[in-house]
Amino acid sequence: MPLSAVSKYDKSMIFAKKNIVFRLLLIAPLCVAYGLLQAVSFHRLVSFPFAQYVLSGTIDALIFCGLSFLLWQVMKYGNFKALNFRQRFWSYFAVGFLILAIWNVLSLAALHLIMGKEQMVEINNVSLTKVIIGCLIYPIVVQFFNALLDYSKTTETIDEEIDETEINDKTETEELEKLERVVVKTGQKLNVITIPEIVYFQADGDYVHIFTDTGKFLKEDTIKFFQASLPETQFVRVHRSYLVNISKILRIELYEKQSQQLTLSNGDRLRISASGYKRLREVLGL
Repeated sequence: MPLSAVSKYDKSMIFAKKNIVFRLLLIAPLCVAYGLLQAVSFHRLVSFPFAQYVLSGTIDALIFCGLSFLLWQVMKYGNFKALNFRQRFWSYFAVGFLILAIWNVLSLAALHLIMGKEQMVEINNVSLTKVIIGCLIYPIVVQFFNALLDYSKTTETIDEEIDETEINDKTETEELEKLERVVVKTGQKLNVITIPEIVYFQADGDYVHIFTDTGKFLKEDTIKFFQASLPETQFVRVHRSYLVNISKILRIELYEKQSQQLTLSNGDRLRISASGYKRLREVLGL
C-alpha cells in the first residue's frame, strides 16, 4: 500500500476517534441532565440520597444510550420497512421488549451497587417506574431513527444525482481513453489487473478499493474517473459508492421496499439505490 494511502487511513482513524470523543462529550451532559431530572422527580417517593439518585439516573441514561446504538444498528440493517404493518409492529415490539428488559436489569444492578442491599425493597419498587419511563422513551427513539434513515436515503439520492450530472458534463466535453487494465502498487510489487477480472469498485474519498474474485486492492483514483473510463455497457454505477461489473452479478434481490441488493461472484453483497437499480435495468434490458 502506498505511503500516501497509509497516511490517509491514519488521518481517517484520527478523525473517527475525534468524532467518538465529540459524541461522548455531547452525550455526557444529556445523561447528567436526565439524572438530575429523575432525581428531582422521584426523590420524594424514595428515601435514596439525592446525589446517589442523580448518579443512578445518569448511569440509566448511559445504559440506554448504549442500547439505543444497538437499536440503530438493528433498524439500519434489519430492513423493517420492507415488512408489512403487522410484521413490523411485532418486530419493533420484540426488539423493544429485549432492550427494556436489558435496561431494567442493568439499571437495577447499578442501583444495588450504589444504594446497597439494605434498600432492596425500595429498589424493587423503583423498577416498575423505570419500565414505564422506558416504554415512553422507546417509541420516541424509534421514530427519531426512522426519520434519520429517511433523511439519509434522501441525501444519498441527491448526491447520486449530482454525481451523475458531473459525469455527464465531463464526458460531453472530453474524450477519455477506455481502460484495458489497472496497475496497482502494493509495497514494492506492481499488480496488473485486467478489466474483466474486476468485480466492483468501492469509493473511498480520493481512493478506490478494487475487488476481484481473488483479492482487494487500493488505488489512488476516484470512482468518477473509472466510471467515465470504463464501458457503460459493462460497468454500472449502482450506488454512489459502488461501480459494478455486470458480468460478475449472480443475483438481484429485494433489500427494502424501494431498493435492491446484488450478490456478486466474489460473495460480496451490495445494497443498490433506486436510481442505481434503474440504470442497471436499462443496461441489462430488463
